[in-house]
Parts: sequence; structure tokens; C-alpha cells
Amino acid sequence: MAVPKNSVWSRDPHTAAKHDLLKKYLQPWAPILLSRHDTITYAEGFSGPGIYTEGEPGSPVIAYEAFADTLQHRPKTIRMVLVEGDKRREVELRSQIARVRGRYADEINRRISVGTYRGECHPTLLEELRTSGCLGDPLFVLLDSYGGPDVPFSLLQELAKHRSTEVMVTFAPGFLTRFAEKNNGHREAGDAAFGGPQWQAVFEQPSSDKFTFLRDQYRDTLHRAGFSHTLYFEMVDEGGRVLYLIFGTSHERGLEKMKDAMWSVDSDHGVRYRDPRDVQQQQLELELEPHTGPLRRILLDYIASSAKGRSVADLRQYTLLETVYRPAQVTPLVRQMRDAKTVSTEPHKVTSETQVVPYVPPPNTGSAHGQGELF
Repeated sequence: MAVPKNSVWSRDPHTAAKHDLLKKYLQPWAPILLSRHDTITYAEGFSGPGIYTEGEPGSPVIAYEAFADTLQHRPKTIRMVLVEGDKRREVELRSQIARVRGRYADEINRRISVGTYRGECHPTLLEELRTSGCLGDPLFVLLDSYGGPDVPFSLLQELAKHRSTEVMVTFAPGFLTRFAEKNNGHREAGDAAFGGPQWQAVFEQPSSDKFTFLRDQYRDTLHRAGFSHTLYFEMVDEGGRVLYLIFGTSHERGLEKMKDAMWSVDSDHGVRYRDPRDVQQQQLELELEPHTGPLRRILLDYIASSAKGRSVADLRQYTLLETVYRPAQVTPLVRQMRDAKTVSTEPHKVTSETQVVPYVPPPNTGSAHGQGELF
């Protein structure tokens, strides 16, 4: 979306799905980390006003509600660092935070510190995180911009220096493919976002490949910044508009919890997923047990790429790190593929150690009285 001119605007389907995903990730994220730490931090670089025209809550309010519910049973503290560049929106944000605080007891509100700051995402966000002593402690940073190349690589690098930091970046590929080819200013912004000019090879790609090229380039950007694990998935609304959500973490458990959250998003938002590795680019319903046809195709290619096949443990790890699917879906799918004679398993029983290879039909040796006889 373009940068809004009004202080409050309508919520689109992508945003509704993103907010549902955020809520369902923060609900387990906060309790898990507070079981081992006294303080955790949530931050946003593009906070917005905290409300939409129809009264729907913005991401800061959604996060506050998730944290307040978590602290009902845990005597810990949570810090929120919210940065907004527009004065009108920052004023409205303060009002919305005050309103949500009014729904909770003073004891809960005292344990959630909220700082709202007016300024650009970079350098304001990093400055405030440093000043408040948040860097180094568990930290989740939402970088949900307005679709352009608004998140500089240098910010991602600074955040990734701290292993306990996770980021979720929204990335709309249409901005750069539409506006940057003949605009040096947009190209420079793209260079700052990707950490170099390598992304500009997008202009040499066929139209059908431009978005996926930028997606892969941006995933590599998060890796180069220092996030050892990334999860990226494509959200497609009913109008066919594409938005990528790219999650960076240094913890595999974070990937697992993010996938649990993404598959439980409400399908009423009119958004679908696509797995980037599915050659058929099948759109998937937002449901906890999605259609696994694309995962079947992905795993068959991965199994066939090794002369020795793959263990179920390898397939689970690959599914976690390289697809939008969950590792828990692998074992039942391997059994289905074995029974359908698509793969063979050794031993027959499917466990983590089971080796999976492409199915090879036994040779037709004929019978004593069949066609195979020479005499």
C-alpha cells in the first residue's frame, strides 16, 4: 500500500491476516520466554495509529492485549518500544494505548512499559532500544512498513548481532518492480534495503520471475544480516495481490511456533498462502491441517536429489527450514506416499531413522507358465 495521507485508514485483507498471525505468535512467544527471563521486549518501527477506520485494533494494541493476558499468571515485565514517523498518528497511538490500558488492572499495566516515539524507523528504533537497554534481552521486532524498501540492511545487521532477537519484515515486491528501474532514488533505497545492488538483476528477469527473484534476494539479505534461520511465505489476497512475510530468527523453535501461528490464521480474511518451493504454485487455505499436495511434490524432489534417499529426520528438518509446512506433517505424509507406492521406506515402520527412497517397481520376471518363458 502507498503511505497513507490520513492519520487513520481502512484495514486491508493482508493487514487483517498479518495481525491475526502476530497475535497467534505472540501468545506462545511471551510465555515461553518469560519462563526463562524476567523481561522481554516487543518493538515496532512503523507503529501506525493503533486503530483503523472501522475500529479494528492496530498491531500495538493487539500486542498489548496478548501481553496483558500473559502477565495475568506471571509476575514478569514486558517492554514495548513503538516508533511512528507521523505526528498525528503518534498522537492517536498514545490515545489508543491509554484506552487499552484502561481495560486492565493497575498491577498488569505497571508491568508493561510502553514508550511511543516520533521518528523514522532508522535510526530512531535502534537508538531507543539501546537507550532502554533492550538489546541483548529477548526481543521481537515487527518491521511492517508501507511496502517500499523502508528497512535498511544496516538496521537488520545491528539487530541480528543479538542472538535473542527475532524480526518479522513485510515485503511488497511490486514497488521495486514497478518504480525502481528508471528511478535512481528508488534504486538507491533498494540498495540500502538489500545491502548492495545485487537485487537490481530483477530487471533482467522475465516478468513471471521478478517477484520470486526479489523474495529470494531478500531472504538472502536476512541471512547475510546474521539471522541463521528464515521463514518466508507468500500471502495472496482475493485480488491476486502479493505480499511476502519474512521472519528471521536464530532459534528453530521460533520457526516451529511461527508456523503453528501462520496455519491457524482465520481464513475469513480472504488471504491464501503459497509455498515458494512448490513448482505448481498452488494456493493453500489458511488452516492448521492444509492440503499437503505441494509438500508431497517438494519432498519427492528432495528425496530424489540424493542417491541414498533421505531419512525422515532429514525430511522433517528440511520441511521446517525450507517450506511453509510443519515438521509434524512429514511422518503421516511419508506413510501415505509409501502406501501409494510413491516411495519405499527401510525399515517399513516409519520413525525418525527410517530411510526414504523413490519407489522402484520390482522387475517383471515372469512365471513358470507365463510370457516370460523362452520354451
